[in-house]
Amino acid sequence: MGIIEVRDLHYTYPNAESPALNGIDLTINGGEFILVTGPSGCGKTTFCRTLNGLIPHFYNGELVGEVTVDGLDIRDHPTYSLAQHVGLIFQNPDNQIFSLTVEKDVAFGLENQGIDKETMFESIGWALDMTGIDHLRERATHELSGGQKQRLAIASILAMRPRILVLDEPTSFLDPIGAERTFGVLDALNREYGITILLIEHRVDLAVRYVDRVIIFKDGRIMNSGPPEEVFRLEETRLAGVGIPKTIELYKRLTRKGIEIERPPLSPEMFVEQLEPYLSKVGSHQPQKFSEFDEFTGEHRMNPIIEAEDVHYDYSSGVQALKGVSLTIHQGEFVAIMGENGAGKTTLVKHFNGLLRPDKGNIKVDGEDISDKTVASLARKVGLVFQNPDDQLFSENVEEEISFALRNFGFSDDVIEKRVDWALNLLDIGRYKRSSPFILSGGERKRVALGSVLAWDPDIVVLDEPTIGQDHGQKERLMHFLMQLRTQGKTTIIVTHDVEFVAECKPRIVLMADGRVVADGTIKEIMTNEEALRTASVSPPEITKLFSRLSGRGFPTGVLDVDEAAEILSQLKEGAP
Repeated sequence: MGIIEVRDLHYTYPNAESPALNGIDLTINGGEFILVTGPSGCGKTTFCRTLNGLIPHFYNGELVGEVTVDGLDIRDHPTYSLAQHVGLIFQNPDNQIFSLTVEKDVAFGLENQGIDKETMFESIGWALDMTGIDHLRERATHELSGGQKQRLAIASILAMRPRILVLDEPTSFLDPIGAERTFGVLDALNREYGITILLIEHRVDLAVRYVDRVIIFKDGRIMNSGPPEEVFRLEETRLAGVGIPKTIELYKRLTRKGIEIERPPLSPEMFVEQLEPYLSKVGSHQPQKFSEFDEFTGEHRMNPIIEAEDVHYDYSSGVQALKGVSLTIHQGEFVAIMGENGAGKTTLVKHFNGLLRPDKGNIKVDGEDISDKTVASLARKVGLVFQNPDDQLFSENVEEEISFALRNFGFSDDVIEKRVDWALNLLDIGRYKRSSPFILSGGERKRVALGSVLAWDPDIVVLDEPTIGQDHGQKERLMHFLMQLRTQGKTTIIVTHDVEFVAECKPRIVLMADGRVVADGTIKEIMTNEEALRTASVSPPEITKLFSRLSGRGFPTGVLDVDEAAEILSQLKEGAP
């Protein structure tokens, strides 16, 4: 008998045309660390809602089958009772932050459990320290960045020390170093405390190093289940729209080129070990053999379209969010702003469309000072998609949401219809045209918010964390669209923690830390600048990490993606034993 037993589970949301879960059979043993992944809308989040009783006690709908958690049938026990056994961390941290300060929010669950004061303060301190936010103990929760809120949500659950921990994309808002720290915490909880962990995640490159098993969901069913190196080497996993870890993708590419590697590596360190038989034959004095690949950067240096000059901004609480930021973005550029949580990235881009006004310094858009411009007037030129789609959505259905701004801008009905259909098709959400955006998954809501901005075709597109909640297929579609905007001369700015997505897109990189710009340059310049990356809490892509370890053998640094890596490493076959 496993700690979680699921038998023939079916679930259909109210008024839904098809079931979200369609015959799930699963046993999870105590102490397992499991990665649950699959394309957006495949039923992952719905499945997790059954584990702590939100389905059927909070969400109505039709539930068929059996779910037993830690010996308790979810039908027979209310959510507050199951919460003592299962800690669920939601995809959107705002959905589970209740209190006014960080410390009080972590205390909330402990108080409801009747924990004594001394034990409570000990648990609060431990949870805050484990998640790296002890310095935010007295901070108001509404002043936290998205990543800080996600750490708080994790801390509030950890403090109660449940036997089972279910996390729905816990690293999506976190900077890369924060994500690595979070996985380190989860690994310690699993190994040292025996906590069973179910992790829903699209960013699989880091997760595969820690998990025992991968479960692939598709269309409300379990498509596959097994060790990560076996599941991710299968072609059907890729065809299902699931992202493949870069090291395994490179392994498969090299295998097809005749370079035999013992088993799929789950990390750059493992990859170097597996390549050793070939590396020993190549030696370490052939740097000329491995040529660098020039990246497409796009030259748009003559027409500044956004100019920030010595911009300072303090929130009412006294938090200094921007401390003298100066930055020029030119027409047609594609720029990624990256950095640690709380670095000021979102605060900066909110100045570009007038949502925030600098306390000191000035912002120019297309050569004009915007200090006297309204947000409404700037919106035609600068379209901003928020980090959290729920801050942006309000209409009764998806079609109305996307058409709202178009009507306000005075577009004719036939143009509105064409642009709405274009956005629906581009983002693969046409089937939700008449649906409420609030019943969609987090990734689907993000696409609706994106469509509502892209539909009016602004000259400058600012996307705050556009890949959060997006599956591999959606990220590829988004990447191709951003490349299309680039060729059209549109100015595109993304705020992101997704280094693998950035490695594919190859934009100009602006690194921020502590309210300042700490580095600015091409992606190869930035991703090989270890000091700047460390300052900004950014970790380089997995392929770049691999080549950093190979640099002593004459290989180039600054290799970013699988295509480039495969082309370079395929030359190892000449030195094969």
